Amino acid sequence: MKILTKRILIISIILLAFFIAAICLRVGNQESSHNNYVLGGLLMAEQPAVNIDPAATGLSRQTIQVMNKRMSDLNETYFRPSSLKSLNSNFMDHDTFMSSFKAESVPAKLMDSPEASVINYFSVLQQASNLTEEKNGGCGTVGYGLEPFPIAYSFLSENNKKSMSYDEFVQSFEGIGHINLIKLLPMAAPSQDMSKFFLELEILEGSSVGVTTFNYYTGELDVIKVNGLYYVDSLTLSPEDFFCAAYHGWAHNAESYVETVYGNWCGLIMRQYAPEQDEYRKKIIIDGVDERKYMFEFAKLTNGTDLLINTSVKNKSKWVPVQIDVEKYLDKGKIQ
Repeated sequence: MKILTKRILIISIILLAFFIAAICLRVGNQESSHNNYVLGGLLMAEQPAVNIDPAATGLSRQTIQVMNKRMSDLNETYFRPSSLKSLNSNFMDHDTFMSSFKAESVPAKLMDSPEASVINYFSVLQQASNLTEEKNGGCGTVGYGLEPFPIAYSFLSENNKKSMSYDEFVQSFEGIGHINLIKLLPMAAPSQDMSKFFLELEILEGSSVGVTTFNYYTGELDVIKVNGLYYVDSLTLSPEDFFCAAYHGWAHNAESYVETVYGNWCGLIMRQYAPEQDEYRKKIIIDGVDERKYMFEFAKLTNGTDLLINTSVKNKSKWVPVQIDVEKYLDKGKIQ
């Protein structure tokens, strides 16, 4: 009888341990799934910076001097928030917001072009707020609360909705109090029915101590055309870090990046021209050793980084998107 009781006790302990492990695994999977989404998009892990001394990259003396000059004023170059105006301020007045989306439906005119859909999508989300007890801020009501989320979800394609339910969509905004779209740049798209954009978002988030913070995300957004209207098909986002470019500089600067990767590593560059730049982007054109001209387009981020978003080759008078397989050139050691 004692042996039977002992066996029952052991079996009960094993079953209890299995039950607890199953619950932990399920909770862990749910948390992992939840953490994959942020701001209505898929959160991508940031790639670690390559920490290499500029002198070891084979950069020209002129490029190293430019980088050293930028490094001499770290605070103004890297550690100041963006002063750019938001592009998504179409519905800042609540009456305009309410009259624009009667019965929570989206008028076709707000989705009649790729750019219009993206800007109006983020204009709806601008005043959306999902502050929580864990991540809180403000002194009362913030923005329009949860009211904009059903409308914003209507901008998503059916394929996007299948991959992310409405509840997951809303949860991905937990802790967010305000959203500004500060950059929207076209990227090369794989088909005529799809448009691709590079974007930068400025986010005001709550915190566990009630202090609101400014955070920045970059991302790639795909818009797909369906029956003459344009829907948000996918969004991948990466958080910006404000120390990488400041302390690991060469890979975050357009001039040194092109010179190092496409010149020293790939042996592609015969001549590299001075960059053409404006408030949002920087373009670097080179003469290739294969007698073709290439253009590398970088987005200028708030954290001081130049991020490559488009690579093109000149075909007669037009710039055509091209993929340059750096690994292949590194293996072969030269351009074919």
